[in-house]
Amino acid sequence: MNMALMIALLGLTMFAVAVLLLPLLWGRRQEATREAYNLAVYRDQIAEVERDIGRGVLTADQAEAARAEIGRRILALSGPSEGTAAAPAGSVMSAAAVVAILLVPIAAWAIYWQLGSPMVPDQPFAQRGQSTETPQRTAAAGATPHADMEEAVGKLAAQLKDKPDDLTGWLLLARTDISLARFQGAADAYQRAYELSGKRADIAGDWAEAQVMAAGGKVTPQAQEAFTAGLKDAEGAPRSRYYLALAQAQNGDLKGAIEAWRKLEADSPKDAEWLPMLRQRIAQAEGVQNGTQPAAMPEESPASAASASPAAPTASAGAGSPPSSAPPSNTPDPAAVAAAQKATANASPEQRQAMIRTMVDSLAARLASQPDDLEGWSRLGRSYMVLNEPQKARDAYAHAVKLKPDALPLKEAYAESMIDAAGQDATVPPADAVAVFREILQADPKNQEALWYIGIAEADAGNDTAARDLWTRLLAQLPDNAPEHKAVTDRLAALNAPTPPK
Repeated sequence: MNMALMIALLGLTMFAVAVLLLPLLWGRRQEATREAYNLAVYRDQIAEVERDIGRGVLTADQAEAARAEIGRRILALSGPSEGTAAAPAGSVMSAAAVVAILLVPIAAWAIYWQLGSPMVPDQPFAQRGQSTETPQRTAAAGATPHADMEEAVGKLAAQLKDKPDDLTGWLLLARTDISLARFQGAADAYQRAYELSGKRADIAGDWAEAQVMAAGGKVTPQAQEAFTAGLKDAEGAPRSRYYLALAQAQNGDLKGAIEAWRKLEADSPKDAEWLPMLRQRIAQAEGVQNGTQPAAMPEESPASAASASPAAPTASAGAGSPPSSAPPSNTPDPAAVAAAQKATANASPEQRQAMIRTMVDSLAARLASQPDDLEGWSRLGRSYMVLNEPQKARDAYAHAVKLKPDALPLKEAYAESMIDAAGQDATVPPADAVAVFREILQADPKNQEALWYIGIAEADAGNDTAARDLWTRLLAQLPDNAPEHKAVTDRLAALNAPTPPK
């Protein structure tokens, strides 16, 4: 080995080791862990409860309930129960880090001494921009952040084996399977949720659409039955009507399909975002009927079948969130997902997620140069919600709303993305989201999402009368057996509960 090169590499190695070791050897930071801080807060709360009993602020029953809740939170802490318990573990970790820092360069030098070739010339400059990575390796390398979705699905499936009657869990599993392009798994999960829900019409529509995707775009007889049941759901009826007409087209009744789609077009709101795609489908069908389009049109892929489908609200995954009163849903864009289905059929989960990420990034790059593409911004917002990036979804929906400020479905999706971007710890929707929901409620007095979230904001502000009015109006729209019905009932009961004396 060239002596000058060896000295240079040795010097760089020693410098890197010194930079890594100095903080461990000399920099002892004594920061309290989050768990220890939380524990101190909970202890203060217990002491405060005892003081409230002495002052007569709390009754014995109220104090016992408060102690039980605080105790539950203490037990839920994942860290050490005493601040001093972390010290030995920290010392062990520091020692292990020192050993690792010293061993890594030694091992690297040993390996390089045997395998390295410092005298090999550099790659020609002109060839340095040419990647030697295969698409599969590149996809897998970029997919690591999404591997946790696969793990989460596995955990959820295991939980559902122990709790097979958990409606919320089945709905969550179905939507997650949709986001991973596991359409058959989603159909099975939606079927279970449909049965557990007492055959709710909104879930019937979700189940039917998953069946269509699993069948490669074919509206099967079982899917037709589910879509027929979905007609009872006012918000999801446009989707069911679309697919039932598609079934007619696939079965050779183009005339009947066109008539059904024309009627759906006439009944749709003027600002419905599915209208352009629906009209395109009608034009295609008429072209087939007139002989100007290929006769295979009714047997198209699920991408074409789903892209023209009126978006429908998904059933709520949480008991505290009433179902959306209007599209779009937060499922992935069916056209983009189904178009990639064949390409990802033999791919690993990591590769599949990397492909989805690539499509989303490509769409975002295109919109940067085409900022007036309303449908593109809306699709980008939905895609980011599927990728669990609500901040980016919020920004995408903001662009879409600027382009079409009177589109209520877009405004609703925008407000919901703001709520998701605020994080799970937020107990009250952000003021900006509430302001958007107030605009929605002014245009649509029965909008369920607006009634729910504005009610939360009013209750938090102490306006119990306004909150009660909003939630009472919402309750009148919900089926008695819907989980959201209980959530709203509980909120109303909390408003009517007596306030503890001060």
